[in-house]
Amino acid sequence: MKINIQNLERNLLEVEGEIDSDFLGSEIRVFYPNRIKVSAKLDKFGKDYKIDVLIQTQAEYVCDRCLIQYTHDFNAQLNQVYHTGNRGEEVDADIIELPANAIEIDITPIINEAFVLHHPIKMVCQDNCQGMCTECGADLNREKCTCAEDAVDPRWAELKKIIK
Repeated sequence: MKINIQNLERNLLEVEGEIDSDFLGSEIRVFYPNRIKVSAKLDKFGKDYKIDVLIQTQAEYVCDRCLIQYTHDFNAQLNQVYHTGNRGEEVDADIIELPANAIEIDITPIINEAFVLHHPIKMVCQDNCQGMCTECGADLNREKCTCAEDAVDPRWAELKKIIK
């Protein structure tokens, strides 16, 4: 998504739109197949542009505990500062430099970064998800396990006799 800054008259510009998720890497795109709503506020001060971006979409995850596919609202908010021209020897990793004659700012890379940084490490359909039984594979959220409750590893069966 590109924002035109060529003839920016006001100091504050608000841009809203929807984009496809085809710019995301293939390993993460599978979780975000829906269109992405982007709201950006661009504030110009001198040669600097501060952009506040809000992204929203519907994510499709698979629960790591019970393997059920579920949808979840994905929201991320990010800020970025751009500078047009050369800053000289003053280098700041948080500021992205643009050529002095830049006519637009491409915010797609920072949106991509937001998806990578806000992607959940552990996907869980609900906080109290009980997962699956490791023995019979029953979804413990929907049914009771059919395994014997005191099933003993046969290697420890002789020790079990001593305890009784």
